[in-house]
Amino acid sequence: MAAFKLSKEQKIGLFSILTLVSLYIVVNYLKGKDLFSNRNTYYAIYHNVEGLTPTGPVYIRGLKVGTVETIEYNATNDNFTVTMKLKNQYAIPADSKAQSYSADLLGTKAIRIDMGDSGQFLGNKDTLATSSQGGMIEMLASEFIPLKDDISNLLSTLDSTLANVNSMMDQQAKDNISQALKNLNATLANTAKVTGTLSQNGPEITQIINNVKEITAKLDTGTTSLNRGLENMAQISDSLKKADITGTLNSLKGLLDQLQNPDGSIGKLMYTGSLHNSADSLIREIEKLVDNINKNPKKYLKISVF
Repeated sequence: MAAFKLSKEQKIGLFSILTLVSLYIVVNYLKGKDLFSNRNTYYAIYHNVEGLTPTGPVYIRGLKVGTVETIEYNATNDNFTVTMKLKNQYAIPADSKAQSYSADLLGTKAIRIDMGDSGQFLGNKDTLATSSQGGMIEMLASEFIPLKDDISNLLSTLDSTLANVNSMMDQQAKDNISQALKNLNATLANTAKVTGTLSQNGPEITQIINNVKEITAKLDTGTTSLNRGLENMAQISDSLKKADITGTLNSLKGLLDQLQNPDGSIGKLMYTGSLHNSADSLIREIEKLVDNINKNPKKYLKISVF
């Protein structure tokens, strides 16, 4: 049997077909289409598909499960039919919704399948219920518009208030405010000078503070001694308070009265002159006797030797 041979033209044609098929597969792969897996087709109806494009991703709980195939406009119903291709391994409950939402700040839209909890599931080429979520820029704009109005009102009120204040203030009040600001600047300058002076005299101030601390310590020590002396005086005062000073004074007064009484024994001794004269005469006689003994000791003292 003769070998099957391809002509040069047939080889070129076969190579071109293989190249086109490979290019088609590569292009669809880059678009996110998997030509070698089974996928189901689902439809979704939207009134606005701004930011949504073919080849856009379809997610289920953050996982990409398919892509947007086509977007077709229905002139009769004035809406858009979006065709999606999803992997058939995902069972979608019948009450699920295909929500269009902003995938980034640039306004690019994607579709998110919000899974329902129905016991029935959608089949191939069924239509999902839809919902749309505003873009991030639209939500920020909706939040800032009321704030913008409030700021405008506030600025208008502030402008009116300042105008009223300016109309109420005469030139004298303005001059007073200007003078007050000048005085405040001068005060701040003086404060800065005082602070600089204190900084320069820091060592001397520190020495003064140390001296004050030493004096305070000495005063503390002196206070301790003074407290001890006061305590001793308090003890003496308590002892004197407890002593019978009144009785002692009365006894002393009675003794003085007896001494001053000329009729008493001691008074007679103190007030009678004869006792004094007798004592004086006795002392004189004793002095004479001693003098005679000194002059003539043999007369009064006899010494015998055995």
